[in-house]
Amino acid sequence: MANLHVIIGEDDYLVAETAKKLVGGVSGAALEIIDSVSSANAEQQLRDIAEADASYSTPPFLEPVKTTWWKNVGFLPCRGAKAPAQDVLDALLRLARRFAASPLGENQRFVLSGPRLDQRGEFAKLLKSAGAEIAVFAAGKPWERARAAVVRAVDLAAEMNMKFEPGAADAFIARVGADARSVASELGKMRDYLGPGRHTVSIADVDEVASQGVGVEPELWAVTDAIGARDFARASDALARFSQESGFAVLMTTVIEKFFRQLAELKDAKEKGKEGLLAESMSPWAAKKNSGFLRNWSLQELRAARARFMALREKAVSSSASVDALVVKEVAQACRRRGAR
Repeated sequence: MANLHVIIGEDDYLVAETAKKLVGGVSGAALEIIDSVSSANAEQQLRDIAEADASYSTPPFLEPVKTTWWKNVGFLPCRGAKAPAQDVLDALLRLARRFAASPLGENQRFVLSGPRLDQRGEFAKLLKSAGAEIAVFAAGKPWERARAAVVRAVDLAAEMNMKFEPGAADAFIARVGADARSVASELGKMRDYLGPGRHTVSIADVDEVASQGVGVEPELWAVTDAIGARDFARASDALARFSQESGFAVLMTTVIEKFFRQLAELKDAKEKGKEGLLAESMSPWAAKKNSGFLRNWSLQELRAARARFMALREKAVSSSASVDALVVKEVAQACRRRGAR
């Protein structure tokens, strides 16, 4: 097992929790923490580097083992405006060369964590040559972050003796967001809500308990999911959440028209045997979910519904009169199945 660990990621909670697992139960004199969270200038950063160097170079004295955690290092080598000053970079490279030249003994561990690191730079290469175990929680595309958050939510739920029913983990992350701190907090709430006798989280539980995360867009997917299932009762409830928002008609007609356009394109591609190719243009979760709705619609219905919402959007944009009620009426008409009265 490596004794030198590097943990990189913008999600400070996720980074810290990962580091804590490495630090384990070490405390007191056996644990030395160097916190660079407030080191904003070169003088402070150089001081922290010197302290990290001294800690790395000093084996345990009275304790059988020693662990150093150098955390919140926001001045590691990276590209762009947040790159460190040249003298700080030079000091970091000297430290990395020490890591490479003088491996730690079995009774010593060093953990370095921070938000950014250029993986192709000399500093990272030196760390790798020193045998460092590097974990990077990359930002990635929105749906990639969401998928990673779903995996983390499932794993953390298992640690709390919970599991998600099919689709519930995706619904949970769509509401809570990908922020690891929010995910952990909301799962704690869910554990309390379920009580000792229940261990499976349903979509209904997510709707009842989970709070919308900071920066997470309103649950527009609740409207389109209900329409995709042709469930007007659910669609009506979802629409009601937005009914007091300014520009309700413009927002909803835009979202619903786009939804019908995507479904129509998927339906057409499926009938031509090209569904997989088209699905690559959207997130895997959205493609899988939208493909599941196709059985509820004919291609003609989808195109007709899209045309009606395009026309209603034009009316909402150009008319001074409120057309909010017409949005609900059009949704009701869209959800009505062929042959229904």
